[in-house]
Amino acid sequence: MTTPAPTDGRPRLLMVMPYRQFVRKAQDEGFWVGAVWDPRLESPEYLADVRARADLYVETDFRDPDLLRRTLRETAREHRATVIYHIGREETMVTAHEVAEELHAELNPAAAIRFLADKHAMRDLLARRGLSPVSFEAAPTRREVPGAVGRIGCPAVVKPAALAGSRGVFLWQEPQDRAAWTALVDAYDYDGPFLVEEYLRGPEYSVETLSRDGRHQVVGITEKLLGPPPLFVEVGHVHPAPLPEDRRRAIEELTTEFLTACGYRFGPAHTEVIWTERGPRVVESQARLGGDRIPRLVELATGLDIEQAIFAALADRPAEVSGATATAIVRFFTFPPGRVGEIRGLETVAGLPYVDELSLRLSTGDTVPEVRDSKSRHGHVIVSGATPEEARARSAEVLATLEAVVDGTPVRADGRTGVLGTPV
Repeated sequence: MTTPAPTDGRPRLLMVMPYRQFVRKAQDEGFWVGAVWDPRLESPEYLADVRARADLYVETDFRDPDLLRRTLRETAREHRATVIYHIGREETMVTAHEVAEELHAELNPAAAIRFLADKHAMRDLLARRGLSPVSFEAAPTRREVPGAVGRIGCPAVVKPAALAGSRGVFLWQEPQDRAAWTALVDAYDYDGPFLVEEYLRGPEYSVETLSRDGRHQVVGITEKLLGPPPLFVEVGHVHPAPLPEDRRRAIEELTTEFLTACGYRFGPAHTEVIWTERGPRVVESQARLGGDRIPRLVELATGLDIEQAIFAALADRPAEVSGATATAIVRFFTFPPGRVGEIRGLETVAGLPYVDELSLRLSTGDTVPEVRDSKSRHGHVIVSGATPEEARARSAEVLATLEAVVDGTPVRADGRTGVLGTPV
């Protein structure tokens, strides 16, 4: 723990796992920022940067809920925190908001965060309210999952209720899938609880919102580009989603009604929705910003820095949300497993004027890991265009230009070999 900052009149914001840009942007809005981190969750170099930026830096073990509670309680009291806030990973959100509520330093009721962080609690709430009806069953351990799948009926989606970021989500299509599913949860060393749900068919979207005083403002809707079953790893996002007006309005109305039902009052939310033949259905929601560089897509498309807007609203200076004037796309690279003999087209792609971000996590000689979740993808590119068609064409050009030679076979950045049509 560092020495307390001198009293300077700034409101004191104690944040759990604030990313370094959050520290800077909160300070830009006039806040003193204390940062609480688990050193296992980021690199020493990254956390050294957080430490240098923050007014206070504290490390603790997030795996121990009692220790985290005690650390937050003692730090908040010692440094006179005005607000305790957590918009990082979901696993420790409820604990942080419970301490905030206890110390009257909360922005949201802990119960609201529990509905958003706990997939089973969310489904129970929706069922009680008659919102977005979906057949589901809870399975406390992996032993109960096959029986729940049988009762829900194949195909069924099996979700680890306590894992974040779509890790371990699996489409169980037939009884023989049990072996593949078991291998997947073994890889995560996860035994439960699980949620088993009916398989919702249709295009998937995420709704990016900012809430203040219980009023929910839709910043925009993002189209999700998904990989194949059974894992459905996200391979890209398009913002704003190309949607007819009636469908867009229905998705927005369901999302805001859901957030109100949760009791959510302040901050960003990232709500995933599938458009089915019965209309929109909530998949899940989180009390944080969308991952996968969605905030950057929003900024490129609308000009709104949604991260800055959180802290501006907290400082009682809410930002104006305007409509999109461009389309932005992120595509993630998914090469097949094998050894990289050569990488082609990287410099060409890096020189394209419409490429906003480019990251490749592979080098010549590397062994390509299998893509099984968002953490194991091999890099990404962000492009934008004045129209959806222009942005898609630019994305397709990048995917066709960048390739790796894996085990002697040239493979495009979207995992395709040869010319197989134009990707999104």
